Amino acid sequence: MDDMSTVYEWAKTYSFDETELQYATILTLQILDNVSNLDYDNCNLFISLYEGICDNAQIEFNGKINQLIALSIGDDPITPKKEYKEAIHSLRVAIAKNIDDEYMNSFKQLVWDNQD
Repeated sequence: MDDMSTVYEWAKTYSFDETELQYATILTLQILDNVSNLDYDNCNLFISLYEGICDNAQIEFNGKINQLIALSIGDDPITPKKEYKEAIHSLRVAIAKNIDDEYMNSFKQLVWDNQD
């Protein structure tokens, strides 16, 4: 099993807290808005994480945000469809104003630790 499918399966069953869900969403928006400092493989890994969270039966994501992200993902999952780029950018700017870089790094490490 590759890292992306492993992290997807893990995310489908992990009990994320509200802060972790918020940071997963922010990170996904950063990736789609092309402002993430992650390399291509890690961007794909975190999109797989997000998709696993979306398929986690225990989690109810914000419907409008989740719907926009789902609609925007195209053939290349880290590049949004052209018609959604502006909306993704605006949403990312609106909800990522007060992110804690230290917490974001801890969240990323949690995911990396659970990809095996």
